[in-house]
Amino acid sequence: MLVALAACTGQPGGQVDASSCASPGVTDSEVRVGVVYTDSGALSAPFAPARAGFEARLAVENEKGGVNGRRIVYQPRDDGGSTTGNLAVSRDLVANYGAFAILESSATTSDAAKYLADEKIPVIGISAEEVWSSYRNMFAFAYLASKGLPVDTFGRFVKEHGGTRAMVIGTSTRLTGSDLNSHMVKSLRGTGVQIDEANPVVEFLPGVTSAARLAQRMVDQKIDTVVSGGAAADIAEVVSVARSAGVRLKVVLTATAPDAALLERYGQSLAGLAFFEPFTPFESENPGLDAYHKAMARHAPEISDPNQTVALAAYINADMLIRGLQEAGPCPTRQGFIDRLRQVHDYTAGGLVPTTDFEADFGQLRACYAFVRVAADAKHFEVIDPNYCGTRLSG
Repeated sequence: MLVALAACTGQPGGQVDASSCASPGVTDSEVRVGVVYTDSGALSAPFAPARAGFEARLAVENEKGGVNGRRIVYQPRDDGGSTTGNLAVSRDLVANYGAFAILESSATTSDAAKYLADEKIPVIGISAEEVWSSYRNMFAFAYLASKGLPVDTFGRFVKEHGGTRAMVIGTSTRLTGSDLNSHMVKSLRGTGVQIDEANPVVEFLPGVTSAARLAQRMVDQKIDTVVSGGAAADIAEVVSVARSAGVRLKVVLTATAPDAALLERYGQSLAGLAFFEPFTPFESENPGLDAYHKAMARHAPEISDPNQTVALAAYINADMLIRGLQEAGPCPTRQGFIDRLRQVHDYTAGGLVPTTDFEADFGQLRACYAFVRVAADAKHFEVIDPNYCGTRLSG
C-alpha cells in the first residue's frame, strides 16, 4: 500500500484524499485507459468483438460509480494487426492521451512490450505471444505461449479417453519450446501416449497439404488420436478425410472450438471433437456468465451472439483492470497497480476463470481447463468437465 500512496498527500488521521493524487492518467474524477485491439487487416475478424467485451465490463463498473469514485474512461486504438502499428498506437496512448494502463486484444504486441515495460505501464490482455511471460507489467489470466513448465493435462485427458498413439498436427513443424504444440508434445510424452519421435509435429495446411495422404499415414501408424495446439479449422479437413478412410479416432483435441460454419461444412465427422478453454464454458450455468450476458445485452447490443471467446476474454481482462485499481488503493500509481495485482492469489473474475495466482502463475501454462466437445448431432457443444486438472511436469 505504501507504493500506491507514494504520490498522494495524507490527511489527518491517516486518511487519504483521492483528489490530491498526482499520477499519470489519474484525476480526481477519472482514470484514463487505452484500449488496443485489431479492428482492421487480416487478423481483424477474430479480435473485432474484443472492444465490446471491454466496454461492457467498464460500463457496469462506471454505473456503480467507478473505482474509488473515479470513472474509467478510455480511448480505443486499432493496431491494424501489425507489430509496428501496435507500437505506434501504444506510444500515442501513453505519450499523448496519458493512459494509466493498457487493455490489449491483439496478437502483435511484441514490438510494444519493451516500451510499455520501460514506461512501467500496466498491460492486461490475451497472451497470444511469448512476450507476455517476459514482462511483469503484463497480466494475463492464461498463457497461450509460455516459456514455463509443461503440464500433463492434455496427455492425461487423451489417455483417460482411450488414446494411445497420437499425431500432433500443426501449420508448421517448427517447435519453439514455448508454443502450444511444443507443450502438447511434452504433455503426451509425459503421460506415455506414443508419438512419432522423429517427427513430433506433422504439418498440415488446409487446401494445400493432401488430407488423403495424411489419412493414409494415420492408417499405417495405427493412429487413434489427433491433437493440435491450433484452431479446429486447421485439422477439420484431415479429420473428416481420415474418418472416411476408416481411421478410428478415439480422441480429437484442439485448442479452440469449431464455429458454426465449420460444423455445417463437416457435420458428423466433427462429432466428439474436444477442445479446452481457460474459462467457464458458455454451456455452463454460472452466475459470472449470467452477469456477462446481462452486461453485453445492456452495453453491447450490437453483438448479436455474445458467446464469443474474444469478447468474454476482453470482459475478463477489463475485470482484471478493475481489480488492479481496487488493490492499488485510493491513489493508484502505475507501479503500485503492478505490485499489488501481482500479490493477488485468488482471482476468479467472479467465477469465470479457475483460481488464478498472478505471481505463482505468471508465465506458466495453466494446469486446469474446461474441456468441451462437439455433441453427437454435431450441432451444439456439451461440457465434458468444467475444471479438468493435471499437474506441472518437471521440464
